[in-house]
Amino acid sequence: MPNLTQFELREVQMRYAVPLIQDLQAILGEDVINDALKERLTRKLEAATPAVEADMSRLAQGVEHFAAGDALAYEIIASDADQFAMDVVDCKYAIMMDELGGRSFGHLLLCGEDFAAAKQLGMTLERTQTRMQGHSHCDFRYRKGR
Repeated sequence: MPNLTQFELREVQMRYAVPLIQDLQAILGEDVINDALKERLTRKLEAATPAVEADMSRLAQGVEHFAAGDALAYEIIASDADQFAMDVVDCKYAIMMDELGGRSFGHLLLCGEDFAAAKQLGMTLERTQTRMQGHSHCDFRYRKGR
């Protein structure tokens, strides 16, 4: 199997997941399915435990992993021992979900995972908006701590 970028891997997953979620929404109702997706994120965040001590210097490298293949265009706002802040100004993940017809719940499948990942890295994430939800940028603000 060839080495896939994180974007390519997510695209394969979403090509299967989006139609399934759309079918479930049609059968059970959009609110019921979206609430189930939100509950899944809540459980994942509650179950996340820091696996390592926070190392803010590694975040830029992690961002490159998700941005590989021009999947993200971003600007680093701040980066030091206690914080890492960036704005994502272009996001192929949002474009992909739009093309698949799943942008309305894309933040529940893709973007919501970021909070549990931050917690596992010993960090907190504050984000008030995403490109997936139609905003001009995603505002990622990581800090040390839980």
